[in-house]
Amino acid sequence: MTVDEPGTGGARPGWPQSTEADDLDRAFGPGTESVAVRTPRQRLGRGALIAIGVVVTAGVIAVVLVTIIGSVQNGVGGVFPRPQAALDRFGSVAGEVDGVQRVRDDEPTKTSFASYDVQSTVAVAPTLSDAERTAVVDALSDAADDASGNGVRVFAVADLGVLEVGVSADGEATGKRLALARQLDAIGGVTGVRCSWGDDAPSDEAAAQTITVETHGTGNALGAIMAKATQEAHAVFPGATLESAAPAS
Repeated sequence: MTVDEPGTGGARPGWPQSTEADDLDRAFGPGTESVAVRTPRQRLGRGALIAIGVVVTAGVIAVVLVTIIGSVQNGVGGVFPRPQAALDRFGSVAGEVDGVQRVRDDEPTKTSFASYDVQSTVAVAPTLSDAERTAVVDALSDAADDASGNGVRVFAVADLGVLEVGVSADGEATGKRLALARQLDAIGGVTGVRCSWGDDAPSDEAAAQTITVETHGTGNALGAIMAKATQEAHAVFPGATLESAAPAS
């Protein structure tokens, strides 16, 4: 029986020993010293780099989220609502209409996550004829229609002097308000009419209309004026609210 001598690694005496590294030597080296051991400074540096990377990544994510939320709030391109852009567009067109003296914008009203109502007050020269006033109101309604969209509804109140008329993208509803304001202004004792909508929100719904009749009348005279005004108003806008007010001056 042959016994391997110490240090021969199992090779038989007199047999040539292979000088090629075996699989373990090739993978890990002939000794443990071939595996690199990181120093404390190296480990600290690597940890610092990882921490910095996490902070930078978190910062980028935060910026992206803020940008997305801001885009939804303020509007991006032609997808999300852009209330101020709609106001600017309406004001630009309305300001060029013959007879318009000035346009004043109100603050946009957010009605849901991605929709707004915007409203302007348009001062019109009080010296215009009825036909010219009609043309102005029609032009303002067209401008509101063009500026509305992408979650934004555009409204306006046309100040025609003794008459104030709500203007929307619905030309038919706008025309009815103007005609009714003229009709009520013809009632004896009436000095002015505002025909638009309530304080809750602009609307073309019949029951959402609010008509304010200005008059010096009191007592029975006021009652008679309001009864006639209510009858005529409800014939056009069923369920509308009628109010009376003393003239401002």
